[in-house]
Amino acid sequence: MLEVNSPIGNIFLDEEFNELKSGNFEKLKISRMELEKRILRRKTDRGTDVGLNLEPGIKLRHGDVIKNGDMKIVVEQLPEKIITVRLKNKNMTDVMVLLGHIIGNRHRPISIKSNEISFPIQADSEKEVFTKLFQSIINHIEIIVEERIFSSHSGANVHEH
Repeated sequence: MLEVNSPIGNIFLDEEFNELKSGNFEKLKISRMELEKRILRRKTDRGTDVGLNLEPGIKLRHGDVIKNGDMKIVVEQLPEKIITVRLKNKNMTDVMVLLGHIIGNRHRPISIKSNEISFPIQADSEKEVFTKLFQSIINHIEIIVEERIFSSHSGANVHEH
């Protein structure tokens, strides 16, 4: 079993791992919730047994590279269902504040890009719940449910309930 204490880099951030972008590497596929754990045991897509025993303060991220002898393994975060709320018009501060308040009361991690806020959900049915919660601003927003890799905005990561 390969025991990992910390990643050696990230395929998306470090040029030294450009050769891995060709796709010839093992993948350790784990969920966003598992990325939060310090201790975890999983198998790669090629069957290598990996034991994570990360140093305090170290968290794995999508694209992190761990080493197995000469072979490098890339951590691949699994896509998940998310809701993206997009403003129909930019510079609507009051709508953004209400969105933040409503989503914050649900203790969801968020991702912020320009005029949209995204957060993870458990099921498609949550769209109905949030549509009701957003009723007072529904004419100013667009709600999209999709499945993709979610990464929370730094400083806006909370533990979900």
